[in-house]
Amino acid sequence: MILELKIKNFLSFKNEVTFSFEATSEKALEDYYVAVQKDGTRILKLGMIYGANASGKSNLIEAFRFISAFIHKTPPEGRNAETDFIPFKFGKTADEPGVFELTFYVEDKKHRYSLVIDEERVHEEKLVYYPGSQPATVFNRFFDSKKNISVIEFGSKIKVSEQAREAIQLKTLKNTSVMAGYNQVNISIKEIERVNNWFINQYLDSINPYTDLTGFTDDGVKNYPEIKKHTLEFLKEADFNISDVLFEDKVEKIPERILKVIDSAPLEEEEIAKLKKEKVFHVEETLFSHKIEEDEKVAYYTMPGESQSRGTLRYYGLAGPFYHAIGNDAFLSIDEIGSALHPLLVIHFIKEFLRKSNQAQLLFTTHNMSILNEKDILRKDAIWFTEKLKDGSTDLFSMADFNFRKELSYYKAYKIGKFGGIPEL
Repeated sequence: MILELKIKNFLSFKNEVTFSFEATSEKALEDYYVAVQKDGTRILKLGMIYGANASGKSNLIEAFRFISAFIHKTPPEGRNAETDFIPFKFGKTADEPGVFELTFYVEDKKHRYSLVIDEERVHEEKLVYYPGSQPATVFNRFFDSKKNISVIEFGSKIKVSEQAREAIQLKTLKNTSVMAGYNQVNISIKEIERVNNWFINQYLDSINPYTDLTGFTDDGVKNYPEIKKHTLEFLKEADFNISDVLFEDKVEKIPERILKVIDSAPLEEEEIAKLKKEKVFHVEETLFSHKIEEDEKVAYYTMPGESQSRGTLRYYGLAGPFYHAIGNDAFLSIDEIGSALHPLLVIHFIKEFLRKSNQAQLLFTTHNMSILNEKDILRKDAIWFTEKLKDGSTDLFSMADFNFRKELSYYKAYKIGKFGGIPEL
């Protein structure tokens, strides 16, 4: 589980800010919201971010995405390729590195991953874990400017041969992570392996309003009966009349204009020859079976995915990530969770996540203020705000930072600007 992320000089985060999942002493909805770690740390399963447009909400989701993407980034073409890091561009920080520090728990052990990076290279990278109350270094990486290479030092508790260290260091380019270098060599270091597996299996790709989720859920529904069962129940609980999801092979004729240039397509020669001969290609179409009741009779009608509403497809697409997050105690982040969805459907999604999660975590941004009326599913420490400052940077803070009477409406207090994070119109 993720405890917190510190960010400095990344996108709109000029000054250091901290987003934290650590629960306060508040006891509201304890059983639904809080997962207690072996060392007693209390971590929230859910966090939500409000803020005006262009205040930095999406940039927080992007910061979480960047960490995971960088750790497992495929080595770029050449040592001089960029890192994909983007600093705060207004002022002198444009030429300074950014700083990230992610604290998380894997297999009941606390870990901290820190990164100092600019657009061209990694300045520092470090991973520590807590076998007890004190931290132990897994690796510490720094850049040797004289030799123009990254130097990696392993902690005293880490069993790794000099040959293995050199192999990892050789594969760790100045613009990639130690983990990316580690994944290219045939070596297993248990302290790195458990973190590596956590990022692969329990740190899901971020979802934005334009992410096409249908294919991801399609794969699960086609190949795993338990995912199909979950997805159909997921849709039924949301009051869709979809009774089944089917897949049909569809043959499409290749247009003549495509056949004329098909030789330059990035395909194997055998595949190109087959397409030129048959002049057709096969695509798999997703079909939804709808249960309809009319004149006391039940009938079933099958319709293709393209005939479904955008909201139906969005909710269907979310079924896959929801299942994976719950089943693997994974971290899931969604930018604009209400995209194409009815507000009540979003509230249902949140309730189901809290009800079914053991140690899975959900972080989302939203403009849907109606959620703030649902006090039966809210904790103050789970509600966060972003606000644009005069210099264009983002400030980040929690509702738990404010003192006000519990009986007051969160919705009304936010609407009148008590917490900030709203447009000044």
